[in-house]
Amino acid sequence: MKRKQEKDKYRSPEGAWAAAGFAVVLVVVGLPVWWYTTTVYRAHLPYSTIEELSGQLRYHAVGLTLIGVPSPSFSANLEKHVRHLRSIKFHMSLRRTRKDEMEVMRAATSLEELDTKLSRITRAAPGTLAVFVIPDDRFFEDAGVSIVVGRHRLVLVKIDIDMFLLAKVLKSMTMDPLANIRVEEAKILQELRGLHKREAMRQVPTEPGYDVTLTLMVPEPHITRPVWDAKKAVDDYLRPVADQIESVAKLSIKSQVLYMTGLNVSPQWSESNMHYALPQDQLPLTINAIEAKLGSFVWTRPSLHFIIYIPREKETPLHIHAADDLPLKTNSFLVPRWGGVMIHNVQDPDVNSTYPRQVSLDSHWIMKTVLTHLHRLLPVPNVKEDKEVLLLPSHDSTKLTEWQLDGLARARVSAYLSNIKITLQSLCELVGEISNMVISDEVGGWVWGAVEEWRECSSAAREGRLQEATFYCGRSFTQADAAFFHPSLLALLYFPDNQKYAIYVPLFLPVSIPVILSFKMLLGLYKGSMALKVKEE
Repeated sequence: MKRKQEKDKYRSPEGAWAAAGFAVVLVVVGLPVWWYTTTVYRAHLPYSTIEELSGQLRYHAVGLTLIGVPSPSFSANLEKHVRHLRSIKFHMSLRRTRKDEMEVMRAATSLEELDTKLSRITRAAPGTLAVFVIPDDRFFEDAGVSIVVGRHRLVLVKIDIDMFLLAKVLKSMTMDPLANIRVEEAKILQELRGLHKREAMRQVPTEPGYDVTLTLMVPEPHITRPVWDAKKAVDDYLRPVADQIESVAKLSIKSQVLYMTGLNVSPQWSESNMHYALPQDQLPLTINAIEAKLGSFVWTRPSLHFIIYIPREKETPLHIHAADDLPLKTNSFLVPRWGGVMIHNVQDPDVNSTYPRQVSLDSHWIMKTVLTHLHRLLPVPNVKEDKEVLLLPSHDSTKLTEWQLDGLARARVSAYLSNIKITLQSLCELVGEISNMVISDEVGGWVWGAVEEWRECSSAAREGRLQEATFYCGRSFTQADAAFFHPSLLALLYFPDNQKYAIYVPLFLPVSIPVILSFKMLLGLYKGSMALKVKEE
């Protein structure tokens, strides 16, 4: 009887078997299901291709045709002066002057006529330049210059031209010299000093489009009522430029008027100049006080603000003074990566005038200043005129010349390539650092697309296909940006691995304790059964 009770003790462990069944279900079913549902899916990314493209030397090839050169040494001397450029590689070719071109040179009576007629019969392709060596010095002697920069893509030079001067002009025409200095080139940027450093940092962030806002600030509308047709001014001056550069950057132009809002400055009366002086060191204070009222938070794209400020009556006339305490001729200042501010003084009121008095604004001066600021922010290349260089403006003074459009496109392509490189490298680093980051097929497709367009853009730039490079780099930048800022990636930046324990420990610890105890009971059952068999034998 005693042996039977002892045998039943080991053969009827209902609780142990129930716990064992729960453990088996948890291990056989629960763990695989948990493992499958929590596995991080990652689409394959082209890490090696990104590394390869990041290490490539970035430069623009510019086709340069030398027409009518007196000897082959002309091109050899010019090549020596342009060889050291980091971001531009000139591919030179020579040819003789054609018969029709010689006839144009003999028939032309001015440099403007010569440039216009030569441009019609000698069409330089986008992204290229042509240098005409003019054997007749009478054109240059009348103008007192040695080089004439045309409206299209032609440069007219004398036979005995100074090669150093010609190389300097060609460099300025192809791209803004400081446009290629980007944020990642911190060492180069730190080596710059003074004006060059400020100029290198002025460029707006590279984006496919910008919101341009013209703001007329009237702090005393009860005294001054400005009359200005902003829509007509935009249509006459800004719209032609916006249409020209649409393939490079899309500009959305708006205008607004702010009343009862002024600049937070304290100008001082200048006895020597008989006006109120606003020192340059106070200029940054003016932006901080009014930026919240400009409405830049309404748009998701980068904003460029151009403010026309009508001074208060007690501060009129108001002029900006440079560091040497001399008034600036433009009476305006540029804010890097932001826009510009113009101070528009109005005429003194008549003795019998009534308030509010209407005043007409100088629309030509306002819009010319806006265009100057916009050129420097984008940046548009410019050739500085001196006693040896004549710059022929566009027929429409508001529009850019063809070589300026090419130079702007090169600057934008260089900036896009730098941003694409930084964005994709940063994405690869994040994927390596955050092990639970999911890379969906959508994100992977954007990355692959960005890399392919990046490759095409780099190849087109090195081969001088500027229009194709502009097209490809814009698409690559958009796809790289969409992949990096995808919501599924951003969420994991704020969910590091150590926070997993705060979720899994409270979930698995209460479940794992009965499972462990059930294994202990099964082990005891097994040992008891073995002991019973030994005793029976």
